[in-house]
Amino acid sequence: MAYSITNKTTIIMQFINTNRVKTAKLKLSQHRLQGQRSNLSIYQVAELMDALKIGDDEHTEQHNSVFFSLN
Repeated sequence: MAYSITNKTTIIMQFINTNRVKTAKLKLSQHRLQGQRSNLSIYQVAELMDALKIGDDEHTEQHNSVFFSLN
């Protein structure tokens, strides 16, 4: 039963991470299109870029852990 809960938690966390990355990409895309008319501050843009970087790092880590467990 504990494995099932852990597995569900992992799936939920992956969904949250994916949703956060998609939202950050959308906001950055809108910011790029709006240019100087964008209402995002440089700090907000930096936070969105960090969300993308962290999301990419987590995805890479999960991908690598699958291959690591196969060895």
